[in-house]
Amino acid sequence: MIDSYYSQANSFYSLITFSLLQAVTMSIGRLLTDSLSLYESKDDMPLLNEIVTLAKTVLARSKSVASVVHTLSFVEKVIDEHGASAFQNETIKNMIKDLILVSYEAIVSSGKAEGRDNIQVIATTMFKTLSACARRCPLLLLTLGRDGSEPGEVIYSCMKASPRTLTANEPEAILSTVSFLHLLFSALQSISPESLDGEQNQVIMSVIDYINKSARADVLISLVTSSCCGISPLDVVADFASLIQQILFHSKWQDVETSINAAFCTNKFLLGEEVRAVAIASFRSCTESSYPISTFADMITDMWQMHQTDDTGAIAGGESVLQFVTKFSRA
Repeated sequence: MIDSYYSQANSFYSLITFSLLQAVTMSIGRLLTDSLSLYESKDDMPLLNEIVTLAKTVLARSKSVASVVHTLSFVEKVIDEHGASAFQNETIKNMIKDLILVSYEAIVSSGKAEGRDNIQVIATTMFKTLSACARRCPLLLLTLGRDGSEPGEVIYSCMKASPRTLTANEPEAILSTVSFLHLLFSALQSISPESLDGEQNQVIMSVIDYINKSARADVLISLVTSSCCGISPLDVVADFASLIQQILFHSKWQDVETSINAAFCTNKFLLGEEVRAVAIASFRSCTESSYPISTFADMITDMWQMHQTDDTGAIAGGESVLQFVTKFSRA
């Protein structure tokens, strides 16, 4: 009886402690974010440095993934407000770099302490922050790595995490991943190798090559399988279609053909050979010419819908398939 009482008391104490820590870290995150409004000109750089130093201390002392998340809104705002000048201003560049890497280290160490999958933790917690980096300072994002690690360590982790996050049944995490990848792929198109010096060019182009290969392989297979085989939540299907088309538009057919065939030849695709042939032909068209975005999204949504029936065997070769083939063969 007494042991049960102490056990309940300890559980209650732990819950209260956790709640208080959450409230404190949330308040600190808001205070740090609000304090950025004090920076009005370059003359205030010492003040900004002090605020950022305090944020790095908070992040370094974080004991849980949840506590890190509350400070990431501050990191995002710093990137949004100052990221565009990162490669012209060494102080700003190092400031943003340090903030992201301290955040990354805090997420990795906290996730490990909590026994969580670090790849998934990075994806679900940091993609919003890294999206700001892709939007405002993509060159910095591509080279981020902790001391002793190779340049690009952070982006390598992100690309490894993406296929698993895209196939998870968590719409918020899925949309965060899709948004990050959209911004990342768009940023790559704006980077000119000619504008980079020799060593920088070698490092960055190597990272870009890895991103493109990953996008055209595991990422694309995950997107196509999840959406076209009716696995992903309906709410994300249109976003998947948009991201698929973005990858295809910047690819040659021979670079993605194996991945597309792999996605449609899985036993999860249950709509038969006619639908498969029309879909693959449409995917190929996206790499060779302009393909209407709305039509492409409709096609993927129709395949998703047909997979929701209890008897997909009756669908293959049935009226729905005939309508699909007629509709999208003309696209």
